[in-house]
Formats: sequence, structure tokens, C-alpha cells
Amino acid sequence: MRMKKMGIIVALSVLVMAAHAQKNSIQLTPYSNSTAYKGLIFVSGQIGNADGSFTKEVHQALTNVNDKLKQAGSSMKQVLSVTVYLRNIKQLDEFNNIYRNYFQYPFPARTCIAVSDLVQGANVEISVIANK
Repeated sequence: MRMKKMGIIVALSVLVMAAHAQKNSIQLTPYSNSTAYKGLIFVSGQIGNADGSFTKEVHQALTNVNDKLKQAGSSMKQVLSVTVYLRNIKQLDEFNNIYRNYFQYPFPARTCIAVSDLVQGANVEISVIANK
């Protein structure tokens, strides 16, 4: 019986340590996915899975932005400003064709920047500022 209790205690200890490690690993990222200030929502750069398909990656990044806005009590219709980072500026027309599915006239202000590299090998990263 004592051995069984010891096994349970060890198992619980491992679970607690794993949960603690997971919590600490989440805290290691020195930024928030989104934050609010005076009625504005700031969504940090969102990427999609870099699986080789630029189209899928853009859709996923914009879906991630939409999800973060919803979590903060906002929506894509409330977006005031968009910042886009592209690894290949020649894909801007393709990006715009996808972008039009997520934003309509009058479009938010937008800045598009060509970069040499992005985190996790992404081809696109998108951040926004929106009204709540």
C-alpha cells in the first residue's frame, strides 16, 4: 500500500512540475498577443504556418488576427490600421487579392514592408490596431 501511495505522489509531483514548466515557458515570451488601451486593441504580429503555400499562410495569419480581435471584444470591421511584413514584395498582388476577402471599403490604413526574414520562416506577418 505504501508503494502505491508513493507512486501516486510521484505522479502528482510530475504533473505539478509539468504544469509549472508549461506556465513558465508561456511567460518567457516578452510580449502579449494583444493588449487594450483607451478603447483600442493592439494585436501583435500574427503569422500562419509556413508550409510552402503563401495563400494558406496569408489566410491563416488573417484568421489569427480575427481570432485575437474577437477574444478582445472587437472585429475586423473595427480595424483602423494594418501593418504587413512580406518576405517577397513580388507577392503583394497575391496578398492584396486575399486581403480583400477580410477588409472592405473603406479600407483601414495600411503599411506594407518588405523584409529579409521573419520568425519561424514565415512569409508574412500581420499586426493591427482596432477599436474595441
